[in-house]
Amino acid sequence: MAIFDLFSKRQADAAKSGKSDVYQYATIPSSLRVQVEQIAIESIGLVGSPGDYITGPEDNNCWTSIEKIYLRETGLDAIARGDYAGSRVLTFMRNCTTYQWLDFAELVAVGIDIVGRKNQPYFNQKWNVSITAENAIDEINYRLRQAGVGYQIEGTHLIRVDSQFIHAEIIKPALALLSGRDFEGPRQEFLTAHQHYRAGDHRQAVAMAANSLESTFKAIFERKGWKYNNGSRISDLLKVARANKLWPEYLDASFDQLVATLQSGLPKIRDNDASHGQGAKPKDVPAYIAAYALHLAACKIVFITEAAN
Repeated sequence: MAIFDLFSKRQADAAKSGKSDVYQYATIPSSLRVQVEQIAIESIGLVGSPGDYITGPEDNNCWTSIEKIYLRETGLDAIARGDYAGSRVLTFMRNCTTYQWLDFAELVAVGIDIVGRKNQPYFNQKWNVSITAENAIDEINYRLRQAGVGYQIEGTHLIRVDSQFIHAEIIKPALALLSGRDFEGPRQEFLTAHQHYRAGDHRQAVAMAANSLESTFKAIFERKGWKYNNGSRISDLLKVARANKLWPEYLDASFDQLVATLQSGLPKIRDNDASHGQGAKPKDVPAYIAAYALHLAACKIVFITEAAN
């Protein structure tokens, strides 16, 4: 479905001009809930059909799977009333908490991906699937940005967005570069770091971001046949990369600054705040440090992966 730039939206945008573009994470507006519901129905399909006098009502099995996964993972018996799984899911999403809605938004993304990959004309016609998976995810992300809600869907994962520029220019390219088979480990670690960050577990977000960066180095070394020790620290990995001329020689002088940043930046955060025992008194890693770790890791991943290519 085409996106229209309504007069009221243009007025709201004009009123916000000159102000910093800051996302909020606490509230899912009712209009966004309705928009995502409409997109989900168009891309996953109608929730059910009345069937005939013999079989009776029939559920869309994709909606059934979404409901079952949520019930199992949350330990609930039911979430709402309704004849079909999809109608119960959508009814629940209208009034649930923010984090419950975010859980379902990610499950909806999984459902959209499954229907899109199946590409079964009979299923699409039966349940009136009218838009592609790619277009559905693109519009959900647009609606999230439009509502100023700081989350975006990448693949089938929901990740928190703190800066649209950083997300577009660093985070998204990092995920794209790690999408190859050789980088499954670092990609999963990077996505896990985002999941920890979204859940407020900042210590683990920092640790997993650093792990992802180190794993990216190792994946590149393995692909190129460069020897390294499995227990190598970041400083050792940098030596291997430099010895094998991962980046052009003419960048050596300027790369000293990058080496210093890596050694005193992300690994330092991880060593001080995340990966070692926290002692008797729990350490509290602020959200801004976790965000810095994620962005720094993504920036370095883009750099070294592009250099390797």
